[in-house]
Amino acid sequence: MLNAFTVDLEDWYQGIELPFQSWEEYSSRIEVGLYRILELLDQYGVKATFFVLGWIAKQHPGLVKEVAMRGHELGSHGFSHEKVYNFSPEGFRQEIRTTRTLLQELSGQRVVAHRSPFFSITSSNLWALNILSEEGFTIDCSISPLKTWRYGIDRCPDEIYYISDSGITEFPVSTFNILNRKWAIGGAYFRILPYGFTRKGFLKRQLEGKCTMFYVHPWEYDADHPGAPMEWKAKLTHYARLQKTYPHTKRLLEDFQFDTVSRVVDHYAASHDIQHITTDLLKDS
Repeated sequence: MLNAFTVDLEDWYQGIELPFQSWEEYSSRIEVGLYRILELLDQYGVKATFFVLGWIAKQHPGLVKEVAMRGHELGSHGFSHEKVYNFSPEGFRQEIRTTRTLLQELSGQRVVAHRSPFFSITSSNLWALNILSEEGFTIDCSISPLKTWRYGIDRCPDEIYYISDSGITEFPVSTFNILNRKWAIGGAYFRILPYGFTRKGFLKRQLEGKCTMFYVHPWEYDADHPGAPMEWKAKLTHYARLQKTYPHTKRLLEDFQFDTVSRVVDHYAASHDIQHITTDLLKDS
């Protein structure tokens, strides 16, 4: 079973909701974690999808070009790392249009995949899917079947599906059940829980015929990045067990096969009858 390895290309201070206007006050450490990820991917011969924040592409164009030159896919992660439900439809359109144009100019790639910051397409802002389609995107990775205080849609299918009234293929956050709870595969769950949890999740999904999307951030490979004041829930998910990300990733790359989001979607579509739904299914009941 082919799985997708994805990276949200953002710096440490962008993942903890510090105001956009203050970003230039903080020291950049984007290269520290990014090069550790790139070296691991090269070591195991894996191509990944990097969902690039537009602000990062503007500030570090050379890094974005290098990611593309190494053969990885670029996707949009918006520009300002703001949650979609805090935008008007036109504000969201401008965010993704600016980022997509910048990434295409830097890489020469056609950018077709998008992931919203904090998986923030929810039942309250499904209009974002239509805008993504209108702006040239064909794949979205912004919806989570696991509901948290920040994001999630309980009724979201837990596999790749096609949203017919938006013209978007959705590759949602991959989840699994263990200890009578639902867990996501990637991010804080990946480093806080023992690696065996993630491995069991992959194997269970594989037995069910489901491919899996793994996600991570460069700052999770940089245990020495600075601290910042924040609410306890955000602090737990951001800083806990950062030293485990690198060794867990090595084991993951040894245990499973990975490729880019676009190639995994194409591979899945060629061998499965993809479920077609409408946005009505994703609305609150």
